[in-house]
Amino acid sequence: MHVIRAIYDGHEIKPIEPLTLKRKTEVLVILPDEVPQCTSVEARRCLRGSGRGQHLTEKLLRSRLGDIGLEHR
Repeated sequence: MHVIRAIYDGHEIKPIEPLTLKRKTEVLVILPDEVPQCTSVEARRCLRGSGRGQHLTEKLLRSRLGDIGLEHR
């Protein structure tokens, strides 16, 4: 299987990278989901509550304590 990057302009798929295939070949086209454009304020709002119940702050602090211990060696 070969993977290349291409641009879809609404009508045609145009390869960005050169194609090495010389014969007529069936292809599989995968289009990524649309990603909403967020400003920094909206991005914080989008992430709010996404890690609820995972104790991420505590994990971060424990990890940082371990890093500090390694830095002082």
